Amino acid sequence: MKRPLVLALITVTLIAGATFALSRDDDDVTSNGLPSSPLAGEHWFEQSCELPLELLERIERGTVIGKSADITYVPAFPNYFGTFAVSTHSGPWDYLQRVPLVFYGPGYVEGHGDMTLDRPVTVADIAPTLAELLGTDLPGERAGVPITEALVDPEDRATPPKLIVLVVWDGAGWNVLEEWPQAWPFLRSLMEDGTSIQDAAVGSSPSVTPAVHTTMGTGTFPAQHGIVDIPIRNGNRVPDSFPDKSARFLEIPTLADSFDAEVDNAAKVAMIAERGWHLGMMGHGSLLDGADKDIAVMSQGGAGELTTNEFYYRLPRYLRNVPGFEDDIAAVDASDGKSDGRWRGHRIPELHRAGAANPVWTRFQARLIETLVRRERFGADDTPDLLFTNFKEIDLIGHVYNMVNPEMRSILRHSDASLERLVSFLDDQVGSGEWVLAFTADHGSGPDPRTIGAWPISMPQLQVDVATAVGVRVTKLFQAQRPTGMWFHPPTMAKRKVDLAEIAELLLDYRIEDNVEPNQVVPSEYASRSKERLFAAAFPTSALPDVMACARGRA
Repeated sequence: MKRPLVLALITVTLIAGATFALSRDDDDVTSNGLPSSPLAGEHWFEQSCELPLELLERIERGTVIGKSADITYVPAFPNYFGTFAVSTHSGPWDYLQRVPLVFYGPGYVEGHGDMTLDRPVTVADIAPTLAELLGTDLPGERAGVPITEALVDPEDRATPPKLIVLVVWDGAGWNVLEEWPQAWPFLRSLMEDGTSIQDAAVGSSPSVTPAVHTTMGTGTFPAQHGIVDIPIRNGNRVPDSFPDKSARFLEIPTLADSFDAEVDNAAKVAMIAERGWHLGMMGHGSLLDGADKDIAVMSQGGAGELTTNEFYYRLPRYLRNVPGFEDDIAAVDASDGKSDGRWRGHRIPELHRAGAANPVWTRFQARLIETLVRRERFGADDTPDLLFTNFKEIDLIGHVYNMVNPEMRSILRHSDASLERLVSFLDDQVGSGEWVLAFTADHGSGPDPRTIGAWPISMPQLQVDVATAVGVRVTKLFQAQRPTGMWFHPPTMAKRKVDLAEIAELLLDYRIEDNVEPNQVVPSEYASRSKERLFAAAFPTSALPDVMACARGRA
């Protein structure tokens, strides 16, 4: 039975209309040495201050007040949002943050194999490292640092590489790779022949596709580049972070933007990925003054249903007629030992669409890349070219089937085969020793909740409970919601005089028993845990500077 959440909210100390002090004098401290704050004494504030500083710093790097969610929360580890069948992957925890980071390119990248640096490494270091190979600098101050330790000394690099390729396996963090260590032998060989940076991390939270890919492309974090999540506040609206497959909310130029401008648009620049969320790793296209239309190929349909935003990018027509899709369907069909229209017992969707959570598109994407490189003559002249690609199916299969099930092993094997095919093709087409590969992932995947004792927090039930406590309908209260925060309708909040601090207090007292959906059968192992609180921290995002000051003072 649910506890009376409305009464619980009413009992919270009312501080409606309060503003948060975001600055203080250096000598304004409490008797225990911690910074004082008008928020001191508030349970939600003190609880948030107690989070490990490393987690809070990841949240800070991923936040822009006024764009990010109105309220930020951190589920109590190991809980995450989802269901017992579907997992999510957004948060500051190490299992989501740890990602592979590999550089490969004879003549440009040293063959160190595993390399551990004496400093933190994040995916923000990718763009500065590639800029170093190109002999250019990213404009302005950026958080990323070039990983020169992985590179051949500049005096031994006569010219920049003819082609630089960034390959991202979406969702293939180390927790996924370690779950299936025999499924990616070719990637392992690249780690051995090139340089594999150990202990690399995403570096910011939310750990989601658009934010992290933009960090890869810009060399800095969402707090600077502005792409904070899948949705993003823009005035009173909360649109997609890449609306209409455009990068208009991306606030700074990417490496590709700045380098292409430096060479007067002589570089060939292209991206092949699933959707607009990946554009941040490439750039703005012709949205920037004086820039040309880079190639942006997005694939959320069948083989001939490729899309782009034709105002800012171009999509070569010949890519709509690349052969071999039916061959890839047949190969995936047969890969489980029998040709029966199914993959591991799952019916291969009739349209075999990109985003269908099976390996068909992973194989076909390699064909698209080869056709593009060959037809556009990437790497054929002395001006370096840039190619960006994301293989999305690992992430999709993690959501649909979970990383612990054999579907993940299968997609890793297919992805590894496509990577091997790509490297062999580039050696033949561009020339061995003439190009460089950077390889990474944008986050890990959520494990099966029952294997780690997590409660998969139901977002729909949480929304109902918060809206009930406020006394309005869900559709009136929420504009958007994500595994790390919620955006609220400003008119509703003002009319009802709802204080975000009160909602934070509600969340901190929210328990497993509150989050059980009507008619949901709770697994027996959770029966004795109904009183467990689901959140470790929750706070109005506008209070983040005060939370950070408190946490740093405590540290």
